[in-house]
Amino acid sequence: MPDPEALLRVSHLSHSFGGFRAVDDCSFEIAQGSISALIGPNGAGKSTVVSLIGGSLRTQEGSIHFDGVDVSRMQAFKVARLGLLRTYQVSREFGQLTVMENLLVPPPHQRGENLLNALLRPSVGHKQDRALAARAVEVLETFGLLALRDEYAGNLSGGEKRLLELARAVMAEPKFMLLDEPMAGINPALIARLDGHIRRLRDEHGITFLLVEHNLDVVERICDRVVVMAYGRTLAEGQMSELRENPEVVRAYLGGGLDERAVG
Repeated sequence: MPDPEALLRVSHLSHSFGGFRAVDDCSFEIAQGSISALIGPNGAGKSTVVSLIGGSLRTQEGSIHFDGVDVSRMQAFKVARLGLLRTYQVSREFGQLTVMENLLVPPPHQRGENLLNALLRPSVGHKQDRALAARAVEVLETFGLLALRDEYAGNLSGGEKRLLELARAVMAEPKFMLLDEPMAGINPALIARLDGHIRRLRDEHGITFLLVEHNLDVVERICDRVVVMAYGRTLAEGQMSELRENPEVVRAYLGGGLDERAVG
């Protein structure tokens, strides 16, 4: 039975590249207000599913519903307007803009961008700009980036770019955040900061999260539910502690024991 509290529903999703079927009848649901994870070995189809959900690939078979809207063949920018935002494995900051300027790009409905307002009512845009700048300062302070507000984003460390990417997404007021390997390539101290921010954003702002993550210690620590993919399909769902004991899941990870060293 469908979960009435599901914010995201992926139903019988399939996608092929030429003769290769990367996703094959994959289905799962993500409950509103949850922190969930999508995991699986290399070649499981996770990246393709993420691209389909985010709108950078068009759905060939099956459907994706977000907040009651069919987004299966919707363009990425339209999906984002509904409140579903995606981050990437490689941070995509605006390197030639400052950290502060990066945060002022995403907020929706900026009145100063309206030509009529810009020509006839510039004070409307100026007032909103001041409010957005004040909010950006609060967000930067929350993420521990305020001291870097005037630094070019391209000069940040890998971990700082991850924090900036999350902070920038928050400025867009999302309902749902799809994080693609957010902990990749950063040190343990920053991992602890990131997972703390994810939990805080869920608890304080009601943002729902789906993480594609290789670090299973993080998954077990912060995720309410985990979806395991293998061979393009949903293999199992549950809490990480349960999945570690599931023989099919262990076999999917090449029989090497279900820990972060076995994940691809």
